[in-house]
Amino acid sequence: MVLGWREITEPRVAASFGIIAPTWALASIGISIALSPWFSWTDNALSDLGVSRVAPIFNSGLIICGILIFPFIVGLAKIERTKRLGLIGSVMLLLSSVFLIGVGVFSEAFGLVHFYFSAAFFVSLILSSIILGIHFTLNISNKSLGIFTLLIGIISFIGWIVWATVRLSGVAIPETINILLASFWIIVLSIRMYRKK
Repeated sequence: MVLGWREITEPRVAASFGIIAPTWALASIGISIALSPWFSWTDNALSDLGVSRVAPIFNSGLIICGILIFPFIVGLAKIERTKRLGLIGSVMLLLSSVFLIGVGVFSEAFGLVHFYFSAAFFVSLILSSIILGIHFTLNISNKSLGIFTLLIGIISFIGWIVWATVRLSGVAIPETINILLASFWIIVLSIRMYRKK
């Protein structure tokens, strides 16, 4: 049986995409790093993998993750649509998935185009967690989720500040911290969405 868009964006079904998508991205990044002995955490960006011999694994992983996360985000927006901050945070998260697809489609070989998509992805991801964190915190029944979500955004932001201060030549460390935290956060939101009536 093939499900239509309306069915796959229903929160309980959409929640599974919130688990599958980040897992897919993490697996493709992990496999790419494992197959790249030249990769250095302090000297490279994760995107360097997108112009190496593992480029098909890395780039397709980002693109597929960006596509797979769409139903989850639409499902989240359906739940949060009655609250302005919830809807804005969901739209920001949707934008981050579009930017992630752009990172995979326009590898470092595209120069500044890749940089703009990459920067927009990380900024929108952090903003979405901060906006949704504030939204959840203002909702009495979701205070713990709100604090958790806010912390994800704040820690990710601090990671970038520390990287800029230390001035490492590569950005793989803050990128990875941001991606790991966001993946964990999205999986937690997915579990919440599945359980929400």
